Amino acid sequence: MVSAILIVSIVIAIAAAALGGAYMAGMLDQVIEKIGIYLFKAEAKAEKKKLEAQGLKEGEDFFEGE
Repeated sequence: MVSAILIVSIVIAIAAAALGGAYMAGMLDQVIEKIGIYLFKAEAKAEKKKLEAQGLKEGEDFFEGE
């Protein structure tokens, strides 16, 4: 009987090869761009919440205290 670890590692290797091929062919460009936009928006929201917690608002000079 084939070990479950061997089967899982073969499936992961096949998936990695398929993703690598799709990346090299340029098929993942749109997906990568959407993920980047999502991460950028999440970072901006986190920074906005941080600044609001400090009592600052959008459009003010944030470097005033430095």
